Formats: sequence, structure tokens, C-alpha cells
Amino acid sequence: MFRDQQKKKTAHVKLTYPSMDVFGHRIYLANNIFQVQINNRSSIIEESKLVAINFHAIYNNETMYEIMKQWEKKLFDYSLSTENDPLIRVYVTSEGLVSEEVRRTGILAMPLMGITFFIILAFTMITTLKKDPVRSKPFESFLGVICPLLSLCASFGHLFWMGFEYLPIVTVVPFLILSIGVDDVFIFIHAWHRTPHKHSVRDRMAETLADAGPSISITSLTNLLSFGIGIFTPTPAIYTFCVFISTAVIYDYIYQIFFFSAVLVLGGDREERRMNAYFWWKYEPLKEEPKNKKKKDGAIGEAINKLLAKILDVWVDFIMAAWSKFLIGALMLTYWFFMARGVMQIAVGLSSEKLFLDDSPLLPLVRLQTNVIFKEGGQVAVFVNNPGNMSEPDAVPEIMRILRRFETANNSVGAASTHMWLLPYLPYVGEQEHGSIEFKYRYLPEFFKLMEYRRWSHFVNLGNHQDCLSEKPSCLQKFVFSTGFHDAVSWSDRLALLENWRQMASEYQHLNLTIYEDFSMYSDQLLTIVPVTESTVICALVCMIMILTLFTPSPVTIVTSSAAVLSINLGVFGCLVYMNIDLDPISMTTLLMAIGFSVDFVAHITWHYYKGEFQSKRARIRHALAGIAWPMFQAGTSTMLAISVLALVHAYMVQVFVKVVVLVIFLGMFHGLVVLPVVFAALPFTKTSGPQKKKVAPLQMHEAGPIPQKDEPPKELEDVEEKTKEEPVEKTTRNAERA
Repeated sequence: MFRDQQKKKTAHVKLTYPSMDVFGHRIYLANNIFQVQINNRSSIIEESKLVAINFHAIYNNETMYEIMKQWEKKLFDYSLSTENDPLIRVYVTSEGLVSEEVRRTGILAMPLMGITFFIILAFTMITTLKKDPVRSKPFESFLGVICPLLSLCASFGHLFWMGFEYLPIVTVVPFLILSIGVDDVFIFIHAWHRTPHKHSVRDRMAETLADAGPSISITSLTNLLSFGIGIFTPTPAIYTFCVFISTAVIYDYIYQIFFFSAVLVLGGDREERRMNAYFWWKYEPLKEEPKNKKKKDGAIGEAINKLLAKILDVWVDFIMAAWSKFLIGALMLTYWFFMARGVMQIAVGLSSEKLFLDDSPLLPLVRLQTNVIFKEGGQVAVFVNNPGNMSEPDAVPEIMRILRRFETANNSVGAASTHMWLLPYLPYVGEQEHGSIEFKYRYLPEFFKLMEYRRWSHFVNLGNHQDCLSEKPSCLQKFVFSTGFHDAVSWSDRLALLENWRQMASEYQHLNLTIYEDFSMYSDQLLTIVPVTESTVICALVCMIMILTLFTPSPVTIVTSSAAVLSINLGVFGCLVYMNIDLDPISMTTLLMAIGFSVDFVAHITWHYYKGEFQSKRARIRHALAGIAWPMFQAGTSTMLAISVLALVHAYMVQVFVKVVVLVIFLGMFHGLVVLPVVFAALPFTKTSGPQKKKVAPLQMHEAGPIPQKDEPPKELEDVEEKTKEEPVEKTTRNAERA
């Protein structure tokens, strides 16, 4: 038609825009022809840069589904062959191709799991080694890293057995569980090294569980509850992710408490028999070293211990200083101001290109779709599910009034874009009734059989043809009409239109109207993002309060820790704006994870501060930092190492995951190691005293023997206690261990 019109200057049908007339039938073209230039006088199309052709397929069984997949693949391959064609470039997309491309993102990230495992394994083994070949824990740390892998196998196998489907977003679950599991390993090993090595293995294991067990239980519970909240979201991808990660957290906790504690017992038994940690069959006797070497090694070890103790003392002095309260207070006020400003500016959005890799062949079409197709045209379909008796005098006029409302709504194109089967059917009835255009059912079957009207048969759902001949309302069960809209590029604009259409449809409950637009399923997800995010933060806060009330029943620890969790979440949400990340289903899934992670750092420092048996506030804070600062640093560093490998995957959803995890770890460590200790130092603290229980062995003990416990030790004794009982880090073997 275009060729005849442009070259031969003859055209039986004029190709006009936005609609054309074909033997009395109006055909709307704006949904298929874009970037059009027309003759201003005749509206005849002179140029078009983009033509879209839609193929609708129906498959009822697996055989047809496989045929459709092969057809899509052949068409996609052909589109790639036109990449260098000088005349035409073909782009192809479909639901199946999009799913395959998203799946490719997950498949590309899976091989990185092996790299992450070896990085975490090396970091864990190196940071837990000791100079003493007996007390070192290389194989114990190796089996500790194996624990998360066992929990992954158990949880994934359990869920696959139950029929859950593997989605690309589940790819990040192994990275998360590996990080969470290794965190617990650091805490367990650090707690074991803090026990007196002269005690029996049974007593040391009891003290280790008493020290590390509550901390691990608090973080596991809060992680489980934070992820579990997401199970109740209506978005399928988020639901599946939360089910997988919650199940994996449960299995990881079980393996840590039962499997890894057994590993530590075996290691303790080896240590008690003084067998070499690297060569299990080799016995390590106590050796008398030369006095000069012993003195030299002792001097080096003592110097390192003094340096570490000095660093911890300077840290504690800063926390206890009055000026630190003002400094941290001013810093936090500035931080809250900018983060609150970011939260107020955060945008709720969605884009198809965020699902793909940066080199995806579907990206050019997605950009054309966003910048051209969405801007110039689209169709909204209105389904009338309960038409009622169309023969009644007010039935057809009401339908036409509804149609008119949609044609004149915001961003609507107008009557030229409308597809309504009643418009040609009523004149047809008039021809049959000799001028009367009252609605009749009996002409519907023959109307849709005619060649020129056959295309309208897809707009109605007819019942029994005998009912039509008998003029029964059951003849017409359902029907649909559509009209065009334009200038709805952003997802927020499309969501606003969708809500406006649904509002109009809700006014006609007796007709049971349903609104459909090709991308409405994506717009609907935007409706759930904000309420689900708000409910998750609130539920995580409530869970945090409940768990802290159970483990640390003190108003100071409960209020300050809950405020710290809110502050971390405020920072994570506020930074989304500064990192150019919208609030979409992908970032929301990552934020659910961040909410769970934010609790870990706060819970660790809070528990160790609460459990300290000191009247002096300085000694209590020093004890907490000495007990958890190094494992927290190990855990945070190992998690960032595990996640940073994913930065090699150039995909939006992976990059968002990496950014948010690094951010929440930084904010969590800052709040846990700096902000909360300063707040604890500024507030009075009274520990709830419970019934006195007989302890297996005193927890606050040096390897050389028990240290007298006093409520208020003298300053010189307090310094000695702090340097012996509360080692800040376990980087080197202490001199007393060799003695």
C-alpha cells in the first residue's frame, strides 16, 4: 500500500495516520507504526521509522509449548542476523525470551560461587591461625566454612522436593548464607580461644556455647523473622527468595549449633592431647626453649600484646570521653538529615532493562519500547464480565457512556483509537431490522461469521447459539473493548493511569469490569513495594524488640539497639537516591536482606555489653569490645569479600545487591563498634539480676588461672584485669599460652 501510494501514485486505499479507512472500516495504526511523518494536508503517511508486529500464540499442551519455543528461537536468531543489514534491523522479544535472558544473569553468577568459597575459605583459615601449632584451628575453620554449604544443600534439596521453582533471584542466596554462616564460625572460634585452655574440653565447650550461643541465636532469629516477613508479599519473586533464604538460615543455625560445636569438641580433644593442628598424627611435646630466645620471643609477644591493648584502651578512652558524645551526636544529626532527605526523594520505579545483563541483545528493543512505543501509543482493554440483559433500554447507552469516559480520560487518544464491536454491530442490526438499531441477540452468530466482521469475534464470548436465537441474555456471556492512550513513558505515569482506569471501573460493580493493559502486571508490582517495605521495617523492629527483651531485658539496651536498627535502615534507604537506585522489586528484595543484616551487628555488641559482670561502665564497654570487635571485623570483611566477587557480573540486579550489602555492612559496623558504645557510655545502665546459678567455670579467666572478681577493683588491678581477661584480638599467641 505504501509503495503503490509513493511510487505508482495510485492507491485504492489511502494509508492515513493515526487510522485508515478500508472499505468503510476504520483501522487504528498507531499501535503498530511509530515515528511517523505525515502530509499535513491529507494525513497520508510519508515516512515511518519503526513498525511493530504482534503475534499472539495459544498453546494448550507441552508439545505446542516446545514448538513455540523453537519458533521464538528461530525468529530471535534471524533478528540477530540483521544486525549489520544496511536496510532493516529486526528486534524480537517475548515472554519466553525475557525469561531466558533473566535466567542467563543467574547462570552467569553461579560459577562465581566457587571463587567466593575459596576466598572466604582462605580468609577464614588465615585469620584464625595461631603461632602455636596445637591451639591453631585450620581444619576446624575449614569445616566451619563447609557448614553453610551443607545448609544450602539441605535447604535447596528440601524446597526442590516440595516443588519450589528455582528463580534467577535465588542465585544470591548461596552468597548470603555463606556470609551468615562464616560470621557464626568467627564468633564460635573466638569464644573458644577466650576459654582457659587448662579446663576440660567439656567445660570449654560449655563456656563457648554460653558465650557465643546467645549472640548467634539472636542474629539467627532476627534474620529468620526479617526474611520470613517477605514470604507474605504478593510478588512471586520476593516470596520465592524469602522462602529459600529463610529455610537456609534455619538449616545453617542447626548445623552451626550441632555440627560445628562437635567439630570444636574434636579439635579441643586434639588440643588436649597436644596433637599438631596441621598433622593430626604428630605429637607436640612441651619444649624448653633457650633462655635468650625465650626472652626475645617474650619481649616481641609482650610488645604486640601491649600495642593491641593500647589500641583498645585508646578506643575505650575515646568512647568514654565527654567530647566524643558531642562529636558523634553532631555526626549522627548530619547523617540523619541527609538520609531523611534521601528517603523523601526516593522514587518508586521499574524498568525491563534492569533485569538484563549490560550486553543483552534485548536491551536495544527495551530502550525503543521505553522511548518510542510507550510515548506514542498503547491500548487499554476493558472486560465486561457481567453484561446482563443488553436488550434493556438503558444497557447499550450505559456501555457507550462507559466507553466515552475511557476515550476522554487522561492521556487517552480518543475515539479514533477505539475498538468496540457494538459500533459495527448496531448498524448491522439496523439493516436487518429495517432501520431499528435496538440491540438483538439473534444476529450475533451470523454477524461474526461474515468475513468483514470476523475480526470482532475475538472481542466477545458467546454462549449457546440457540440462546441467541431465543433472545436470551445468556447468549452474550462476556465482551471486551479497547481504546488508545499515549505519553505514558515512566512506570509511575502508567501506574497513575491504571489506578484511574480502575477507579472508573469500580463505579460499575454490576457489570464487573476488569482493566487490562499489556504491562499492567509490572505496574501492579509498584503498588506493593512501599507498603511491603514499610511493614518489613516495622516488623523487623518489633522482632528486634521482642528478642532483645528476651535476651537483654534492660530498657537501655532495648531502646538504643532498636534506634540503631532504625538508623541503619534509614541510611540504607536514604543512600538509594545518592546511588541512583530506584525502589523496585529488585532493590526491595535486597533491602529485605539488608534489614536482616542490620540487626546482626547491633545484636552482637548489645549482648556482649549486657552480659558483662562489671559495675564499672568503662570495664563493661571494654569487655564487650574485646569480646566481639575482632569477630565483627572478621565477619564484615569476609562478607564484603564474598559479595565483591559479584561485581564482575554487569547486571543491574547484581550491582544493586553488591552496593546495598557493602553499605549495610559499613553502617552496621559503624553503629555497632562506634555509635552504640558511645551511647552506652552516656546512659546509665542497670542489669536485671536473676537467680544466682552455679557456673561450670568462671568465664572471666586468664589461661594462667582464675582472677578474683570484685565489684570495684582498684585502678591498678583493673588495668591488669583488662589486659589479661579481655584481649582485644587474637592475632598472635600470647606469652602465657606457651608457659
